[in-house]
Amino acid sequence: MAEGTPGATTTAADVVRRWGIDEARKALYDLVEAAAAGRPALIGRGTKCAVLSPLSHLDSTWQAQLSALPTTTVTTARKKLGDLLAAAASGTPQLLLHRRTPAAALLPEPPTTHPTTATPTDIPTDATTVARRLTALDDVLDEVLTPGASGASSQAPSFGLHALDHTLGGLRPGTLTLIAAAPGAGGSLLAAAAARHTALTRQLPVLYAASGLTRADIAARIIAAETPVDYRRLRTGTLAPAEEQAAAETRARLFGAPLHMDDGTGLTAEVIAQTAPDITGLALVVVDRLQHVQDPTVPLSGPALPAAARILSHLARTRNIPVLAAFDTDLPEMVNALDPDVTLTLARTGEHARIDVAERDFGPQTTTQLRAELPYARFTDVPANPAPTPVQATSTTPEPTTHHLPRPTTPARSPRETTRTTPSSTIPPEQPRTTSTASPMRPQRHPSSAKASLSTFVSDRVARALQAHDGDADAALKALAGDGGSAIPDVMELFEATRVETSYQHTTYPKLPEPLTRKRRDNADEVWEARPKFTNTSVPDGTDVTELDVNAAYLAALQSAHLPIRTITHNPEGWDDLANYGKGLDLSGICRIDPIEWEYPELPHPLGDDRETSGTLWVPTSVLLSLKDFASPSYGELCTLPVIREAYVAKGSASLFKTLVHVLNEARMNAIFEDDELTKTYIATMYAKLVSTMGDSRKNHELRRPEWQHIIRGQAFSNLRRKAIRAYQAGLTVVQVGGTDELHIDGDVWAARWNGKPLFTEGRALNQIKVKKISRKGEK
Repeated sequence: MAEGTPGATTTAADVVRRWGIDEARKALYDLVEAAAAGRPALIGRGTKCAVLSPLSHLDSTWQAQLSALPTTTVTTARKKLGDLLAAAASGTPQLLLHRRTPAAALLPEPPTTHPTTATPTDIPTDATTVARRLTALDDVLDEVLTPGASGASSQAPSFGLHALDHTLGGLRPGTLTLIAAAPGAGGSLLAAAAARHTALTRQLPVLYAASGLTRADIAARIIAAETPVDYRRLRTGTLAPAEEQAAAETRARLFGAPLHMDDGTGLTAEVIAQTAPDITGLALVVVDRLQHVQDPTVPLSGPALPAAARILSHLARTRNIPVLAAFDTDLPEMVNALDPDVTLTLARTGEHARIDVAERDFGPQTTTQLRAELPYARFTDVPANPAPTPVQATSTTPEPTTHHLPRPTTPARSPRETTRTTPSSTIPPEQPRTTSTASPMRPQRHPSSAKASLSTFVSDRVARALQAHDGDADAALKALAGDGGSAIPDVMELFEATRVETSYQHTTYPKLPEPLTRKRRDNADEVWEARPKFTNTSVPDGTDVTELDVNAAYLAALQSAHLPIRTITHNPEGWDDLANYGKGLDLSGICRIDPIEWEYPELPHPLGDDRETSGTLWVPTSVLLSLKDFASPSYGELCTLPVIREAYVAKGSASLFKTLVHVLNEARMNAIFEDDELTKTYIATMYAKLVSTMGDSRKNHELRRPEWQHIIRGQAFSNLRRKAIRAYQAGLTVVQVGGTDELHIDGDVWAARWNGKPLFTEGRALNQIKVKKISRKGEK
């Protein structure tokens, strides 16, 4: 800074890190608190940079002018940090207030301030005070060549899986190893295996940083894997007495193990780095997990991950320990952004797991195979002989037959997708391969065994729940359909089993376009499902009303909805031609359309009755198809065809859930015939939660298809709206329409006909309808 120019006495040695604008905004409270304690920081965006300076560092000129500086509270500064940074960098300092008290100043960067690296603030790295440690080549050669001196030591951290440990030589000190795995592939279980083996078998201290998991989740996985017992039944408290005894013995054996868990909120890479020195003799840090989709409540997610990975790498190098992190995607571009030293790309098909090993400087290295034992929350080596039999429940009552269904959580990829996600495929032709030459695995289909299992899937689960709870129907219902019950994993298992005979595989976790991206977890995306919420105000109070109830509306919608199989793409061929929706190309996804004119106040609006916005709107193609129907001669051309302005669509199919619906509906009709309330409720919960969690839910990590969810909901709403409009055209008066199943009619419901056929038939089948009650409008 030029002589006589007011500013801060901060020098380059005082500033140890330059913060990007986004990460500084998230950490602003901590940065201001640190500045108040005398520790400055640089904040930059592009070429603009400013110093967040302690007030005590200001020179006498600025000290005298504090009262004249523009002031902003820290809370407001987080929202306007970009503007404040630009103003400060341009020569207009900003004073930040904490509860109306000056706490720090944002000043132009002094010309002498040139930090060279982004260094975690928890590690003292002042280059002017820290002596450098030099090592002679002879010592390094001894370290490399002496057996057991480095990662290959029998006491080094490792996974406890012979094939993988032999491939890696253990987890090497000073490296960041990343497990890249799509959701459901088992990345967290592989990370837990390293923590278990290092802490429990080798008795070396481990820090387990759980982001998105709880310590109860971790402990349950460890007990399930070490005993072994069924993880789900352990978590739901439904172990048999013999299993409970075995789990108790495992607990006693694990008592005092040096495994230290941090599952607290606000877990960041900085916090992990600050915690590591507190553990004496720390041998391994496990971070489970890094989440590639941004979640405001999870610091280790989204755009913050590259910076977090740099801090974890720095932690590994400075403390000379391995850091192992599980990453919930295997997309190469996202993996590469984290720049790990070693990448283990995990892909799983059923119980067959494949791990491709790659190193930053050498690229793909080799491939190894493991066996997934998901019921016991673990991986094992591929056995030459049958694996040890896990503890089985003993009971005097015969155990109902339990069919283990094929369940490839990570679907097989198309050749194009396989090339994109498998590291070994990126090896140049001239480079010799050290990997297995086996082609990428695809799901092993077993049609006959799957068919035999499907017919008894629901009854087996109900029988097993009743047996586990000594015939207590209420307790069994809670275990099956209650909060935290097995309905979601059960229906996902059933879904995967019903896909075994298909000729194609759906995409489980596609990249989402902007209209389907939630800006915050508690916010909705941009797609409008057109939920009906209609009341006919022209019908006077006191009118006799038949309240009809649509049977299993979401189950029927699953049966008829056309869903995109692969990732939806922006404006593919034929996107603007309505003839390609429902027939022809059968495109499916979401479309941005112009609103239609609707001139029938006595009928529910096809685009919903409580829409508050004007202009174009994104709708699922199920709603678009209903508009196409209402514009057709069969419905009397009630409206004009909508204009499609934009689309994200792909080839669709109405058969994705066809077999699942058949299995559930058959079990549902049997339960209705037998008046089995337990089974009816369980089935209703299965399909309802399937729809409610397939979009973006923490309760279902095996599927993220929000466009499916919108299409199915839009289908259910449109099905109800079609029934209402047919009733009107059959001469009945529509009194009220709501949700997916509420239809109130004035008139003789069962005598009415539409297009020469009975309007409704009474019954409990999916294509029938039932009367809930007869009432009068306006009565409560």
